[in-house]
Amino acid sequence: MDPVREVWAHGGIDGWGVLSVVVATSVLYLVYTLILQVAGQRLSANPSVLSFSLLALLGALVARAMLGETPTMLGGLVAIGTLMVLEFVLGRMRGALARVLVPHGPRPTVVMVHGHVLRWQLRHVGMDLDHLYTVLRRAGLLHLHEADLVIMESRGTLTVVRRGERIDRALLADVRGAEIVPRSLIS
Repeated sequence: MDPVREVWAHGGIDGWGVLSVVVATSVLYLVYTLILQVAGQRLSANPSVLSFSLLALLGALVARAMLGETPTMLGGLVAIGTLMVLEFVLGRMRGALARVLVPHGPRPTVVMVHGHVLRWQLRHVGMDLDHLYTVLRRAGLLHLHEADLVIMESRGTLTVVRRGERIDRALLADVRGAEIVPRSLIS
């Protein structure tokens, strides 16, 4: 085989290949984004080797599927370019997309009030008690009663309102369980 053809076979891509990589990349990017929208809070709320492995595996499967039957260097560059364009376009549309996706996606959720864990809320967001305790210790709490309010944010992090502090009512507007927050904690 001609050396130029050999190099092109490993690095090049034809017009139909470019189109298939763009289509596959676009569809898989949207599916992966939807998966993260729906399950992202649960996966990041209780990070474990399994959840990290699942995200890595999904990423590897999506990346491999984007490149088609025979991955090439130029196919990879087309996929990278497509991802960058999609991220830019969706970033510009974030406000409109938030109005459509957020009502169906994860919301910040009250998981603890006056030192008492709301187990049903923990189950709802996919967090276990051990992880909650770990995060509270990392926040410097030495006793459960020091936390008057704990909210799990939509990205899986926790907001801790310590005993004696109050939270502005506006900051509870989109929080699931805001109606059970005692008035004594709201300023």
